[in-house]
Amino acid sequence: MTELDITELRIYPVKERRAGLLAFCTATLNNALVITGIRIVEGKKGVSVAFPVKNRQPAVYFTSDEARKQICDRILATYIINHCVDDYGERTKQAAQA
Repeated sequence: MTELDITELRIYPVKERRAGLLAFCTATLNNALVITGIRIVEGKKGVSVAFPVKNRQPAVYFTSDEARKQICDRILATYIINHCVDDYGERTKQAAQA
């Protein structure tokens, strides 16, 4: 079995949050497959990853729960590190100055 490697991950936060949408994401796997239309969403159970659908059917299928978890974990970790940590730091500074 070939190892699944996320070779590139691009996250595009939305400027105005609507319907729980936080960001869009594009993932490149093994420098060979690009998945676009991935959404990072916030719902009642927290932040999660939603993969693209077409005509109400999944457009991306995973061969195992482990593969899906690996990709979702990496997307969420990258989003949190690059977008939430800086936002948290800014809010902390603003609160301290108030």
